[in-house]
Amino acid sequence: MANIPVRKGGSQALYSSGQSLSIIVGLACLTGFLVDVAILAVPLDPLDLQWRISLLQQVGDRGIVLLFGLSLLTYGLLNNRSWRKQLALLCLLLGVGFSLSGILVVRDTLKFQTMTLTTITHQQAQVRTQIETARANPAAVSPDLTPEALQQAAQLLDERVNMAKQNTRTGMLKVGAGSIGNLVVLGIALIAVGRFGSQVGR
Repeated sequence: MANIPVRKGGSQALYSSGQSLSIIVGLACLTGFLVDVAILAVPLDPLDLQWRISLLQQVGDRGIVLLFGLSLLTYGLLNNRSWRKQLALLCLLLGVGFSLSGILVVRDTLKFQTMTLTTITHQQAQVRTQIETARANPAAVSPDLTPEALQQAAQLLDERVNMAKQNTRTGMLKVGAGSIGNLVVLGIALIAVGRFGSQVGR
């Protein structure tokens, strides 16, 4: 059997090529993530409650792209101690930031839920006032609006309002839990990547 020549340094060249590819793909992931977030954030309105909830939810949903990109960059820069340390610090800061943003999501979600329920209750009170006015002045409304019809309308109103409130609570719970879970997991993973980058090759 003929001997197969083995080129010296082949594994090292393959390793270097893999790192270069990791840097390219990592930068592409980061660029795509930043472009997505920039588009989602426009128009900027950080004081708006719904804007913050929506943005943090979208960032959490797309966080895997950020994590993947930073992980690839960390691998690609293993041989560059200076850049690797700076990237590790960035990962740690982002990880802490995303983890703490879960607290902001909890606060904003509860506040937005309270505002929505208050609006529903206010609208219910307005419609109920109109119904009570119609009951007190039957001559001022259509003859088709009998006391029985008004009573049914009041019952239907209560049922719709209760359903709307329940849907609001359920919907906000799902949105809040999903966003918090994504952000906290992303934050912990980024902290792990940052610690790896700061400790490897010491």
